[in-house]
Amino acid sequence: MAKPETVSTSQMIANVAAKFDQLPKKITKEVIADFLNTVESEVASGKKLRIDKIGILQVKERAPRMGRNPQTGEEIKIPASKKIAFRAAKSLKEQVTGSRASAKAKKPAAAAVKKKK
Repeated sequence: MAKPETVSTSQMIANVAAKFDQLPKKITKEVIADFLNTVESEVASGKKLRIDKIGILQVKERAPRMGRNPQTGEEIKIPASKKIAFRAAKSLKEQVTGSRASAKAKKPAAAAVKKKK
């Protein structure tokens, strides 16, 4: 399996600027940079951030727990921590997996079966 291509922020800016000819590339860069800064600050402040067609970003608290050192087998206490969680939006999942097209294809067949009864 080939390694997926990485799209950088500057490539995203160029793509968006190309779609909006009337908007200077400098303004596009400022808008996208401000959007990314806002996402970062909102999530860092502990807020749950929902971005349509992308998903939900939020900070989750991890409780302290007991673990084990794999080399010695000694029990160790793992302190409480925070992690960033991302849950993809349904529309993004469907685009990635292609399930939207297959779901639409199955619906007419299911409707035809119901009509026969």
